Amino acid sequence: MKGFIATILVLALGLMACENDSQQQLEAQKIAKKNEAVFKNISKMWQFNFPNARPEVKSILNGWNEWRQFEIELSQKPKSTLSAFKMKIKNVSSKADTLVISIPLEYNKPQILSRITTLNTKLKSLETFMNLEVIPQQKVAKLIPEINEEISGLYNQWNEIVIKKAIPKEIGEELMLQALDTTRNAKKIDFDELERKEKLKD
Repeated sequence: MKGFIATILVLALGLMACENDSQQQLEAQKIAKKNEAVFKNISKMWQFNFPNARPEVKSILNGWNEWRQFEIELSQKPKSTLSAFKMKIKNVSSKADTLVISIPLEYNKPQILSRITTLNTKLKSLETFMNLEVIPQQKVAKLIPEINEEISGLYNQWNEIVIKKAIPKEIGEELMLQALDTTRNAKKIDFDELERKEKLKD
């Protein structure tokens, strides 16, 4: 009798285990199908554009290794899985972190630093969305054009710097700019000498 009950228990447990396995397999198949659909959608959206730059801008960008690495990384679209996209945006984001600290002297201006910071923030947001368990595809779809807009804005500002540099200065303009430069006009004060004179007065 005990042997019979034990056999029934073993059979019941075996059936439950089989049921659990098939349920887990069904769940895994559903997740795989969903991930494949998400991968296809993300793959369609993943289009990053780098405008054609003026020769003067291109020359500076060619010498800016961190920008070239960033551009190459962002331009290459993953072809295999959703995990490849997650790894890609992680690499892009880490390369974007180096842009502000490696910026060429010609571009080390507040308006450009501000654009790079905004670009970086948007890339970090994209990285966050891509690493969520359920990827918010609409938010990703909205962010990609915004990132392209920031890249385009950077190129426009770089072009503007070249254009402004090419405008000839009027006669006397250089002197006027020097006169307005308060740091250049500030008189150097020798505080030690001032202190000695004060002591002599006493």
